[in-house]
Amino acid sequence: MHTISGSGIFDIQMSKLGGGLSTDDLEHLKFEPYQIDGREGVSIFHLYDARQNDRGPAAALVRYNAGAFTPRHMHLGWELVLVLKGELLDDRGCHAEGVLQVYPPGSSHELSSVAGCTFLVVWEQPVQVVTSPERSAGSASTAEADL
Repeated sequence: MHTISGSGIFDIQMSKLGGGLSTDDLEHLKFEPYQIDGREGVSIFHLYDARQNDRGPAAALVRYNAGAFTPRHMHLGWELVLVLKGELLDDRGCHAEGVLQVYPPGSSHELSSVAGCTFLVVWEQPVQVVTSPERSAGSASTAEADL
């Protein structure tokens, strides 16, 4: 197992030298609550955050408790999501362990997990909450917009 910082972000030494994690390390990481923008039952472990003035990339491991939910949001840049454990639901369907989803700029989705899951997410740019009522979960127009 790797040495893991208690702050939730890789320590300076690991950041400078590079580093890696095994999926076996997931249970040893200190996830922090991530209850912003209406997220429920979500926690996060930041891998890196290079945003400046609300622009730029970031990456994290995200854990959803059973029943967790993230409301609809739009991607201002590319977003990559790799499911590491459990199953993640979005407008495209149910994504099991090992599935990689790629969301292009301008796409939107809601996320949830019935039984819980952990996934890697890489954001090219921060996301923006969608408040429009016609963009409800599971609508055909929303699912098509994400493809």
